[in-house]
Amino acid sequence: MLSSPVRRGSPRLAFVAGLLAGGTLTAAVLVVVGSLVRAPLPMPVRLAVVGVALIAVLLRRLGLLAFRLPESRRLVPETVFRLGRHLGPLQFGLEMGTGARTYLPSGLPYVGAVAVLMVAPLPPALCAGAGFGLGRALMTASSLRYGADDGWHREWRDHARTLAGLTGAAFMVSLLAIPLWSGMP
Repeated sequence: MLSSPVRRGSPRLAFVAGLLAGGTLTAAVLVVVGSLVRAPLPMPVRLAVVGVALIAVLLRRLGLLAFRLPESRRLVPETVFRLGRHLGPLQFGLEMGTGARTYLPSGLPYVGAVAVLMVAPLPPALCAGAGFGLGRALMTASSLRYGADDGWHREWRDHARTLAGLTGAAFMVSLLAIPLWSGMP
């Protein structure tokens, strides 16, 4: 369960720190790899790649395209808690924050990763990574007021359309900030 380190009474700050570290580490790796990928490509081509990724994910979300996004399809193992009261939640958060070892319920992080890979300079890339980690922390924290009876998931399902619209709009605003940061027109 997403909130298991928090429900266990483990230190929440260690978990959130792990989420932030995982997101920013992933973003840093994407910038380094991206510097090699984007070097021979002109900016319009790089922006087109991001646009194609965004359109593909949006069409997938609308049910007009059907394809699987790459994901681990396994959860962070409970064995990370053998590391103790602080390091266990830190590692759990780190692995969730990378997004590489857990389920991703939306395609938007993939578009963000493509944007970081293709066009983002280091500062906004690190902000995107931290935003991914904070988003995961917010999702976990918001589930705390609900019991273990699936109430949070029921609420999410009941308001999925509104939440998807709000998170999508927030994502688009942050995506548009990349060209502004870079000084692109």
